Amino acid sequence: MKILLGQLSPKLGDVEGNLKKISDTLDRAEEADLAIFPELSLTGYTLKDMFFKLAMIPDEDPYLEKLRNIAEDKRTGVVVGFPEKSPSGYLYNSLIAIQASGEEMIYRKRHLPTFSVFDECRWFKPHLGSLRVWRLNDIGVGFGICYDIFFPEIFRAYSLMGAKILIIISASPEFSVPLFEKVCQARALENTCFLFWVNQVGSYDDIRFGGGSMAVSPLGEIIARCSRLKEDPRIVEIDLSEVERARYSRPVLRDVRREDAEQLLEAYLSREP
Repeated sequence: MKILLGQLSPKLGDVEGNLKKISDTLDRAEEADLAIFPELSLTGYTLKDMFFKLAMIPDEDPYLEKLRNIAEDKRTGVVVGFPEKSPSGYLYNSLIAIQASGEEMIYRKRHLPTFSVFDECRWFKPHLGSLRVWRLNDIGVGFGICYDIFFPEIFRAYSLMGAKILIIISASPEFSVPLFEKVCQARALENTCFLFWVNQVGSYDDIRFGGGSMAVSPLGEIIARCSRLKEDPRIVEIDLSEVERARYSRPVLRDVRREDAEQLLEAYLSREP
């Protein structure tokens, strides 16, 4: 299976231009089964109040229809971050996953950072709905967006639901890249899944996004890494049978206990509000 790590620098507010960049990147790449692009890569990350103008309703937006056509024309699955407008008027920091066959799924970011240079709660609503595994050619895939990766419960749930691949898209500044490297390896190893982290690059409003996108094996080894601080889309080829071998040699999923999850829930319920 071939995965494209689409580490790009989107132009703020230029959805048409960013769609063209995605299409051109797919043209230059070897034929991939799935292409992954960063968080909010259709619009750029630092739009602030412009998110309200550019947010997209999935069933109605012409740009998302163009993205569907790109996936169909290239015969490649795509995962792309975008600002979503719900029927109730809320905005979500979302991704859309589209198969070449036309089947698709929306994932909405669950954990919004409000520290350091981040203030996502000003524009977006955190999503608290149920987790769902996406099926890509009958392979289970679990999603997260940026800060979500620091919450391991999400990814343990995906692995117990049958995921063999975990995908994280992000707009992470340069100073956070070393933290993501560590936590990506941990999430892959503790769930014996392949993990693909695709990070944005570019400098906007004094924030320099760090790149360094990577692919991690089910035993936590970094098997591919993109450059820091510059566009560097690249293909990584994986053998999914490695997941089963890893789960035999390091059987963490076999050995998980419901009692541990119950203790975690008890700790949550007893925590001071």
